[in-house]
Amino acid sequence: MKQRLYAFDDIRAFAALSVIAIHATAPYVTAEPVGFVWNQFMRYAVPLFIILSGFLLYYADRKKDHLKYGQFMRKRLTKIFIPYLIWTLIYTLYKMREELADKGTEALPDVGWAFLCFLPDGSAFVHLYFLIIMFQLYLLYPALRLWVKRRANQALFISFLCTFLTQTWVYVHSVTEWFIEIPQATRIFPVWLFFFVLGMYTAQYKGRWEAWLKRNDILLAFCWLISIVILLADSWITETYGASIKPTVVLYTITSYFLFYHVCTSRPRRKQQGGGFIQWLSAQSFLVFLLHPLILTVLRILPREYGDDVIWEGTGGMLGLFAATTGITLLLTYIISFTPLASILGGVRAGKK
Repeated sequence: MKQRLYAFDDIRAFAALSVIAIHATAPYVTAEPVGFVWNQFMRYAVPLFIILSGFLLYYADRKKDHLKYGQFMRKRLTKIFIPYLIWTLIYTLYKMREELADKGTEALPDVGWAFLCFLPDGSAFVHLYFLIIMFQLYLLYPALRLWVKRRANQALFISFLCTFLTQTWVYVHSVTEWFIEIPQATRIFPVWLFFFVLGMYTAQYKGRWEAWLKRNDILLAFCWLISIVILLADSWITETYGASIKPTVVLYTITSYFLFYHVCTSRPRRKQQGGGFIQWLSAQSFLVFLLHPLILTVLRILPREYGDDVIWEGTGGMLGLFAATTGITLLLTYIISFTPLASILGGVRAGKK
């Protein structure tokens, strides 16, 4: 019987809400101080998902001597490839809705061509690059797994150098325009490799890290506080508040991961089995991730089309937009989970574990 890692349900559910918060607050970062701070506080969200993926994959396979590469690829890539195809099509249709409305079926060839152009790099919408990254990391996972098993410290150190240097390159270029620009930086695995390996590394040494965190909880909280202050200062001074690829985010993500890990493993639990909202949201987090930008975009556009340009203005509008996006996304996710579409859209069918 598999041991359920309840702390990771907490972290994954929180990360799902954090991604919604990043996108909901993005238009407010320069106009609303609360929006700026809230947006920066959530910057760990996407890297945290990658860390969780690495941890959970490795932890599930930790007792296996050998990994069947073909079987692993079929299971993992199919799990995200079909939803990727469907959501790329959905977002392509959304992007080209005006052309479809004007030309009708005559626009279908253009839609098909756009769909094919979007597929290789996840550019159909702002968040789909994440799936391209996961494709790459899944392809590398068997080799990374062997590397972590045999030389864990080396794997962690080299992957850190790889990610830190590439992120620094991208960051310096964005601020100063020095160096050659790395094409589609958000979509290449070296930028994110360390987070995936960090998850695997901490899965291998789970007990050791938990014990260290318990002994050093005050130090951990202090390091997290310092890291968010550094990130806020960096984003404000360099005006890179819209970027998640920079060294200060790497630092902030590391401290956030361990802080959340410690808090979630330490909190008392009345039940060690069964359902609950957090476990449900954790299970449906992939669908929530894929769906919410569509809901957010529609909510921002509709008031303008009906002549109401002020509904989402100010801090109150920002909070309302986040609440509305979250509420509608979770409601639609809940409804979809009772349909046969759940699994192909990235969710979990109700009643399945």
